[in-house]
Amino acid sequence: MPEQSYDLSSIASKSFDFMAKLLKDVGNLLILIVLNVIPIINFIVLGYFARVVRADADEPPKISDYGGLFIEGLKLVIAGLIYAIVPILLLIIGGGVALFAGLVWWRQIVAPVVLLLIALAVILLIAILFFALPALGMYMRTGDFSKVLAFGEAWDLIRRFGLSNYILFFILLAVFNAIVYAIGSLIPWFGAAILGVFAMAFTFKAISLLVNVKYPALPPPPPPPPP
Repeated sequence: MPEQSYDLSSIASKSFDFMAKLLKDVGNLLILIVLNVIPIINFIVLGYFARVVRADADEPPKISDYGGLFIEGLKLVIAGLIYAIVPILLLIIGGGVALFAGLVWWRQIVAPVVLLLIALAVILLIAILFFALPALGMYMRTGDFSKVLAFGEAWDLIRRFGLSNYILFFILLAVFNAIVYAIGSLIPWFGAAILGVFAMAFTFKAISLLVNVKYPALPPPPPPPPP
């Protein structure tokens, strides 16, 4: 079983090392990049890294079972949509109000309401993501999709890790991904897709190590006996 780590700096270091190990198998990395460039097909890459969390892999595995990985990735996308339903509704309402205001010339009256709805949507999305990361991690580790809404368990995991540590962990992932995708955006579409593979490697490994606090990965099955 991989050694558990409850230390934020150790998690950051191990996640960076895991990300760097992508370069050890250039062929595997190129397959991941090509798949990540293609919309919908890139669900396979999500599924690939979900499997990394499932096993708490120390090194990026060889990609295989493309159909199974696609289903795993699709489940993560569905979970993301579930989390985003309420913020999206608030944004739609805000957009509708803004459109109506533009038609009837009530902009000065309605603009503060629109800004408030947008601010609420953003704040709510951040709050949901705060609990969604450990919940998604528990789902990916256990394979139980109901864990995506197990916010009580997610809070228990956060408490075990330490609230202050988790806040720093959350900020670390947010800043790291923002920097990576900002650099990737310099090359439209392809840049984000290429660097996104590295960002996912870092992020999913970090989530995997976080989940070890509550759900340590099961040891691999023993090799078959020699004939």
